[in-house]
Amino acid sequence: MSNIFKSVKKEIEKQYGRGDATSLRLISAGAAMIDSLPFKFDIDNVGEASNKGLCVAISGDAVNDGSFKANEIELSGMIKGRQTVIKKKLSFVQKKDGKFILQAKLQDVRLESGLLEEKDEEKAFMQKLKRQLHFRLVPSYKGEQDTEIMLTVYPYANILDGAVSKWINVCSDEASLVKYL
Repeated sequence: MSNIFKSVKKEIEKQYGRGDATSLRLISAGAAMIDSLPFKFDIDNVGEASNKGLCVAISGDAVNDGSFKANEIELSGMIKGRQTVIKKKLSFVQKKDGKFILQAKLQDVRLESGLLEEKDEEKAFMQKLKRQLHFRLVPSYKGEQDTEIMLTVYPYANILDGAVSKWINVCSDEASLVKYL
């Protein structure tokens, strides 16, 4: 009888997706990306663990026309049981529709499970530290007007449903930041 339930469960997961699949959530992000100033954002996995890694993509008109650039992205967090920093080049990639995006593939990053909830506060805190990832990049923006870019992080284990995206303001001088706070 239990084999019947297992096969029905597998068929439902295959057709409708898994409710506990790898899924990312944006924890924090700066108010705006400002030319030449560091920008940071953090994500948390609220789904199951995955060894397939993730991808960071930055898109929008400013990326497509070349007025927004960033050379590399830095990832830090608990990776493979120790605090690690990974620097990855952001590549200028052309999509099928002909538009360009900036992209960094981090295929070797393990996403820790966000499904287990510890009762003990100290253990719960350690679990949260293990599954959170911190990103940093230094943008270059030479546009004449403030604009927006789309920041997207998606796990390869669940590209469609597990991704997190956010529109971020971009400006060329720090005085513009006041209006985004």
